[in-house]
Amino acid sequence: MTSYVFLAVLVALLAGLGVGKAWERYKLRDGRWVDRRRLRETPHYMLGLNFLVDNQVDLAIDELTKAASSSGDALEIQMILGNLLRLKGQVGRAINIHQALLQRGDLTTLEHAYVLLSLGLDFRHGGFVDRALEAFQGVVRLDPRNRYALINLQKLHEEQHQWAEAAQVREQIVALGASDSTADRQILAFLRNEVGRSELAGDLAAATTAFRSALDIDAQTAPAYLNLGDVLERQGDLAGAVRVWEQLTRTVPERAHLAFDRLERAYTAGRTPERFVELCERLIAAQPQDWRARLALSRHLSAASDHRRAFELLLDALGHHPHGIAIHQEVWRTLSALAFDTALVRAYTDLTHEAVFYLDPHICVSCRYRSTELLWQCPQCHEWNTFIEERLTPARAAAVEPGPREAA
Repeated sequence: MTSYVFLAVLVALLAGLGVGKAWERYKLRDGRWVDRRRLRETPHYMLGLNFLVDNQVDLAIDELTKAASSSGDALEIQMILGNLLRLKGQVGRAINIHQALLQRGDLTTLEHAYVLLSLGLDFRHGGFVDRALEAFQGVVRLDPRNRYALINLQKLHEEQHQWAEAAQVREQIVALGASDSTADRQILAFLRNEVGRSELAGDLAAATTAFRSALDIDAQTAPAYLNLGDVLERQGDLAGAVRVWEQLTRTVPERAHLAFDRLERAYTAGRTPERFVELCERLIAAQPQDWRARLALSRHLSAASDHRRAFELLLDALGHHPHGIAIHQEVWRTLSALAFDTALVRAYTDLTHEAVFYLDPHICVSCRYRSTELLWQCPQCHEWNTFIEERLTPARAAAVEPGPREAA
């Protein structure tokens, strides 16, 4: 008896697997069963994918259009085609495809959300901001954890300079608890800083709160220190401003140079200019490659008529960064003050005879956009805090290490 029961269970299990596989493969359409696999086995579909892999987008669109005509209800074909059309700038056709898909009554909730997301991307690409916002908000209602929809919502708010709304959306992204939560919090901090900047013309108390909030979220948010110190200075609290700017030099030493002018001015106003010398020397000791601290200190010493010591610092800075035009300009000003001493001029030319000057050393690591100044948000890809200073080989390294030809 037991063996019969076991056999019956086994037969039922196999039958269930068979029904499941059939359900996965076949779909009832207009009263007849359609083989899902055969929809993807059309030559047009396969050719379209091949062209897409070869980056021949126009040919891929042609073949997928034919595949979509012969297999009109194949969701994946329609989605690929619509997204490709958007990529090629044919936004109107992409919108028509995605809107037609939304009329289908057989979409699951996640499928509906994905189609609506694609439609939102169509609208955003076409410049229909309000309709794009509505579409992305609809996606979030259907799928509250759709990170891509939330990111696009945030970007739309950023483009409209709606910083408070953008920060609220980023808070939702942070709440998702993704693996890159540190980057999410960093972006949220930068958005809070922008909220503060938007309040500077009116409510200084609200601006102060926003800047402090940015630093509470991520203590590495350099512009928030600068802006908070500026507000405190405007309110008459110069000592508080100095504390904030000094905190920047300790917490984010690679961005300390952004506070140099502010701190030097504040120390001079407080009749303690020696504190600026101590600050620069501390930074140089902590980061021997810090050419900016050397440059700032040399300017400070030149202003105090200590030109020879200033020149020594400039040569030291050139050893770490021979391609920085700001250093060379300061060198010539200092040499002029030293009456173009022949020995000093020779020391300078010997050190820099192979230097290459360039004016746009800051580069976005995300899209390679170049800038003459440090930017917190890239104007091309709109990512946050992605600029680094592109450094060529230091003069000292070039003198010590053999190049490829020498090593060969």
